Amino acid sequence: MPVVPRTLALLITTSAALALSPVMGASAATISAPDGLRAKPAPATAARHHAPSKVRARAAQATATDPRAIEQWPLQGDSPMGIDTAWRQTTGADVTVAIIDSGIDLGHPDLAPNLWTNPGEIPGNGIDDDGNGYVDDVHGYDFVDRDGTPQDANGHGTHVAGIVGARGGNGVGGSGVAWHVRLMAVRVLDANAQGTTAGVAQGIRYAVDNGARVVNLSLAGPSSTPDLEAAVQYAQARGVLIVAAAGNDGADLTTSPTYPAAYGEDNVLGVAATTRDGGLSSVSDYGPGADVAAPGEQVLSTALGGGYEYRTGTSMAAPEVTGALVLLAAARPDLSGNGLRDALLAGVRHGGLPVSAGALDIGAALRTVIPASAWKSAPVDALSSYTSNALGTSASAKAKAKAKQAAAKKKATAKKKAAAKKPLSKKAKALAKARAKAKAKAKRAAAARAKARRAAAAKRG
Repeated sequence: MPVVPRTLALLITTSAALALSPVMGASAATISAPDGLRAKPAPATAARHHAPSKVRARAAQATATDPRAIEQWPLQGDSPMGIDTAWRQTTGADVTVAIIDSGIDLGHPDLAPNLWTNPGEIPGNGIDDDGNGYVDDVHGYDFVDRDGTPQDANGHGTHVAGIVGARGGNGVGGSGVAWHVRLMAVRVLDANAQGTTAGVAQGIRYAVDNGARVVNLSLAGPSSTPDLEAAVQYAQARGVLIVAAAGNDGADLTTSPTYPAAYGEDNVLGVAATTRDGGLSSVSDYGPGADVAAPGEQVLSTALGGGYEYRTGTSMAAPEVTGALVLLAAARPDLSGNGLRDALLAGVRHGGLPVSAGALDIGAALRTVIPASAWKSAPVDALSSYTSNALGTSASAKAKAKAKQAAAKKKATAKKKAAAKKPLSKKAKALAKARAKAKAKAKRAAAARAKARRAAAAKRG
């Protein structure tokens, strides 16, 4: 990969953290993604409104049924980040998280069930029903095309969203850290992963105003801009947490700070990336501004078109932390933003990583806020499809888990077929129409990218 000077406008999205580079003297800095670590497609396998007081937490009491989960190393037992212990307490709730990125694949079968839906908006009627200033923003808003269809045309946002909250236990694909969550899609980057910090700032304000408790920003850049910092402060004043990627220059943030991770507001959590063995990833920035580290190398998650792929970078580590905050909010909906942040940092592992607090441990974080009388300990002979070979899963246990996965997948398929035969309500038809529009939009964007590549190739020839 060619070296890109930090002075260039750069937004690495393919499998790395997004970098914002401001234009001197301008409040709206340009951002782009000319290069980055390549995403690796994951081939199919044979085993194949801000009302926290009303959320309902769900706990995982049975073997997970997602056929690709065994390929998601951060979700294998407690070793990577304490997920097994966490899932015994809760698998999530209706906590709203904003994915401010390149959009989300709105029709992805592992994401569609967890999409945030604006309760005050009627799909496709061309009217701003809830009076929030945005027309038809059913699942979020597109600040690139200025419409209510934040369909991903790049893939980065879809991957990030899946790490936070791909639907778990549904017999489809893989799982997010939170099986149940409300994913608000806020598109600020175009098909080439280009945009402006002004757009990101608008996205933050939209997310806060529409009920997000946590904002995920898999973005990092060498300088601050007034509009971006003002948006971060706007979120802080309203108790909304911002989780930001530390950056992918492999640099010490003491001498090369990145933003928004380096902002001093206490609602900002900067995230570095770790490898399978728990060490710091070679691409990850570190030092002041990186509060916590989380798995970020070769992470399997959702991809455009309903598929799955591997990506690497602090862009992948940040949503692991965002998912952890969802589980904390599910278990303790009474906690404020600062309360959630304090609990997360209280549970970190202190293993010598060059970050301010330590490595993410979701189970340990939950233990700091759940009373001992309500704590669910592991049964003696617990079985889980998320337990790796390294942790000693027996062949019989794996066979049993596989059988359960197959049965659940068959049941999910039958349920889907039955639902397809059932007459749709007026609102369901409108939603289906909106999703069809999003799919067509993504197809046009893909065709445009292919045409551009052919033109570039012809010019070089």
